[in-house]
Amino acid sequence: MAFLFFRVWGMATDLRVADALSMQNFLHLPLTPSDVFILNAIALHLQPSPLIFGAALLGLSLASIFALGPGQAILLPLALASFWCVIALTRQLQTFLAALMVNKRRRGTVVAVSFTVAMLLIQAPNLFLLVQSWDTLDSSDRGSREQVEVEPLDSGEASHRLLAMNLAVPPAWLAYGAYQAKRDRFWPAAAGTLGLLAIVGWSLRRSYRSALRVYRRSERGRRATRGDPASGSRIRRRRIAEAYWRAFPAIPATVGRASLRQWTRSPHGKQALMAPILVLLFVALAALRFEEISKAQPYLGLGLAALCSFGPMAFAINVFGWDRGGFRVLLATGPPRHLVLFGKNLGLVPITLGPGLAALVATQLPWPQPATHFLASVLQLMVFCLVLFMIGNHFSITGPWAASFMSLKQRGEAVASNLGALLGTALVVGVIMLATAGVLALERLVADAGWAIPLYLISSILELGIAAVWYRDAVLHQAKTMPAQEERILEAINTPVD
Repeated sequence: MAFLFFRVWGMATDLRVADALSMQNFLHLPLTPSDVFILNAIALHLQPSPLIFGAALLGLSLASIFALGPGQAILLPLALASFWCVIALTRQLQTFLAALMVNKRRRGTVVAVSFTVAMLLIQAPNLFLLVQSWDTLDSSDRGSREQVEVEPLDSGEASHRLLAMNLAVPPAWLAYGAYQAKRDRFWPAAAGTLGLLAIVGWSLRRSYRSALRVYRRSERGRRATRGDPASGSRIRRRRIAEAYWRAFPAIPATVGRASLRQWTRSPHGKQALMAPILVLLFVALAALRFEEISKAQPYLGLGLAALCSFGPMAFAINVFGWDRGGFRVLLATGPPRHLVLFGKNLGLVPITLGPGLAALVATQLPWPQPATHFLASVLQLMVFCLVLFMIGNHFSITGPWAASFMSLKQRGEAVASNLGALLGTALVVGVIMLATAGVLALERLVADAGWAIPLYLISSILELGIAAVWYRDAVLHQAKTMPAQEERILEAINTPVD
């Protein structure tokens, strides 16, 4: 299971290539596509995780023979079949994702969704145990929790559960076969070996066909170009977008629109749009534990506003990293630099305020709060976004790096820049949150005294005004320092990464 975990995690973090050896680079040799496929299958065994876990499985199987008797030799083919089953199934998943990524516009979605799904699957047992522990605590009497004795689980019941879990997952048939072999029942291990080898053959056959489709690029002609049933909704979204861009001057609107299209097509953009979903998931889990969470709703809205403002951090601190050669064209047109920075920040607004507003509305429906508190939370979201934009512009000019459209992996300089920007933004946002939390506590005290004064809303309006003035002055100052860094920015963002 640990081997399966590392294999899935490795594919989720890096989907740039489907094979260690590309068919296109080997077919000029006297080799058939099946030969290249076999070479790739052999190359999978030479990676770190197969070598480590394969050696562990082999060692445990040999140890069983010496410790439990020669009848345990049936575990050797079962261990090899289980090992190959993990490699074959993950190989099939990898080629399936590679076939989806042939379409460049779909590539970012596949990477982001795969990474998010892998994270949820990995955390699923953790979340299940967490919720189960909460249910156990809630079912017991709170007044006598210290006197409750935890009864041990019956060994027979535990073994039946474990056996059922092992039978449900084919790679875990190795554990079931070893369990039965220790009791001198060797037919489950033999049947498991045959079943796993059948799965390996089926999976490799499917993988080979998928690899051929990726090589031949036959996926492009699969879908017929018929009427789009969602054309009406797309037209409505386009009208809303046009109304948004028309509200600003032409230069920053053009820069923002082009930047937004680049960002949303990248894996980081898809991940930023899905981040509020994960935030709401953890809020829902917290609501299962704390039944009176509605009393903390103003603080919950403030925390959600802060978390959602960090969603597009990868874009805010590197607004030029996705431009590549387009940055030279942008400079050649000679626009005012403060309008360029303003336009880049305008492109960040839809992927910052949009998911943030959706998260605030989603928590407002089950746990309603006063309209003044909800409006103040929205204003706080805008304040945090302006803080992120200012700090991001600084790091975009002083520490640019080339971004990848095909992977979530980052270069060393990108990690350093992200860490510095994250600490700086977290420090400023933390100070603002502490001050705002003090205002909320003061508003509650005033309300208990009989004075209904919306201090939270008033302070949020003042904070937004101060942040707007601060943002304007910061952009003008950063625009003056930008020309001296443009050559270095151009050299950094054109470094090959894909």
